[in-house]
Amino acid sequence: MLEAALPHLLRDLVVRGAGPLLALGVDCASRCAAKGEIPAVTAVAAGSASSQVVKNARPLRDVLG
Repeated sequence: MLEAALPHLLRDLVVRGAGPLLALGVDCASRCAAKGEIPAVTAVAAGSASSQVVKNARPLRDVLG
């Protein structure tokens, strides 16, 4: 479900609350050994900002990587 939702939540204007959903994604992906890039997550993770969204996107990108 998060795989389908995250690209929409991480568009040009990131939706408020996306950071905790990314953290949930890390937990879910880790538990079920999910693999496969989500381009929107990868793009956000590459950002230089120190927001919660970027900080949570990086471990999700790495778990899915």
